[in-house]
Amino acid sequence: MTKAAVKRQAKEQTAQASLSRRFFAYLFDWYVGGLATALPIAFFSMRQYHTVQNQNIMLFSAPYGVIAGVLALMCAVLYYAVIPTWGWKGQTPGKRLLRLKIVQADGADASAGTIFLRQLVGMMVLEGGLVTASTIWHQLATLLTGVELVKPLMYVGMVVSAVSALLVVTRNHTAIHDRVAGTQVVEHQA
Repeated sequence: MTKAAVKRQAKEQTAQASLSRRFFAYLFDWYVGGLATALPIAFFSMRQYHTVQNQNIMLFSAPYGVIAGVLALMCAVLYYAVIPTWGWKGQTPGKRLLRLKIVQADGADASAGTIFLRQLVGMMVLEGGLVTASTIWHQLATLLTGVELVKPLMYVGMVVSAVSALLVVTRNHTAIHDRVAGTQVVEHQA
């Protein structure tokens, strides 16, 4: 692709996503991504307790809590980072459904490193916005260290998420995870 074509493509992708579409894409991804993330935990819960209702990996017999947690985080990485990196460029399933796309702040396609930074570090670790995945990594960290980290990390994540939500309603609609990665969410025509 020529430099002119790349610039033209970047310019076409710079229309800021509306807050409502962005919110509904987030809700879709929160729900479907949460289900995908919880699948390994449901499997281990069924094997141990004959029900899928026990979603707390800290209650599983050793080493099943750690195994279920690692597999669940792998599912979260697949849904939230691998799909928008190599599947649908810059789009989670919710963003694809609502025709939105994650791009660099200048409108260029987001790189793999940028997507992983935004989705995993920004949303899952800092904000806790990917609730199921965030809770699992809090539980997994507690299991591996023996230090109760779930509640403190949950409260910090709630505060950071609230600040991030307030930032989204500013003029440029960039949440903390967008600021960390240098991204924006734009309308996508394709």
